[in-house]
Amino acid sequence: MQRRFLRACVSGALIAVLLPAALLSAALPARAQTADAGSAIYAANCAACHQVGGGGITGAFPPLAGHVPDLLKPADGRSYLGKVLLFGLEGKISVNGGSYEGAMPAWQALSDNDIAAVLNYVSNAWDNGKSLPPGFKPFTSDQIKALRTPPLTAAAVYALRASTQADGAPASGAAATPGTVPVSFTADQVASGAEIYDRRCADCHGSTLDNGEFGGAPLNGAYFRQHWGGGTVAALVAFAKAKMPPDRPGSLTDQNYADLAAFLLDANGYPKGDKELPSDTASQQAMSLKRAP
Repeated sequence: MQRRFLRACVSGALIAVLLPAALLSAALPARAQTADAGSAIYAANCAACHQVGGGGITGAFPPLAGHVPDLLKPADGRSYLGKVLLFGLEGKISVNGGSYEGAMPAWQALSDNDIAAVLNYVSNAWDNGKSLPPGFKPFTSDQIKALRTPPLTAAAVYALRASTQADGAPASGAAATPGTVPVSFTADQVASGAEIYDRRCADCHGSTLDNGEFGGAPLNGAYFRQHWGGGTVAALVAFAKAKMPPDRPGSLTDQNYADLAAFLLDANGYPKGDKELPSDTASQQAMSLKRAP
């Protein structure tokens, strides 16, 4: 009898604690719950490049704070932003007076709900919400789903950027043409990259690139293809610089990052050649990772 009474008391206590919490969660505005989801998605996938405060990294990754509302002002701004996340962006751009020549990878592996949530987050975070165009409505998963067809290249998304205003437009001057040169790297680079990977990356990503002890994202297989297979070497290297090593991102040399990329490409079945993978962004941007059908 005593045990039964104890269990009943414990169960009643749990209900007393959990039920109000559940009711409170149900009562929270959908917008607040979406903002929380978008914040988490941003922290996991975007903050390494665009930074927690949305300020970006000068000369490397453009700011989102103070810039996203400008991209939303044109009639096609919403679809452009959605396509940036779905298909990536490559090309020289100018944002708030700064020039950027990196590359953003495609994030098609994220769900329609996740992409809508993170777009709503960056549209409102860092005081962006104060500058949104009149009548702005939150992104929905149905809108993102519709943008997946037809699929675009990152270069095609770059061409769409011309419809944005002022600093959002492509930078003046000749821009590199993404994806016009086959990827190339040597066996020596692969060996050098393997040493770097063993020292700086294996703890997180594992000995087989997908079995890391500390939960690093897979660097091979379907995950690699979805994130990098439709872009260029520049996108892969830019992301590596932003994320690695975890304790000091960007602290390796340009040649180190190029060698590391060669190792990853070799591990994902790209053929070795007699020409080294270059270490400069412009040359990397011209090198396509898209495989022939």
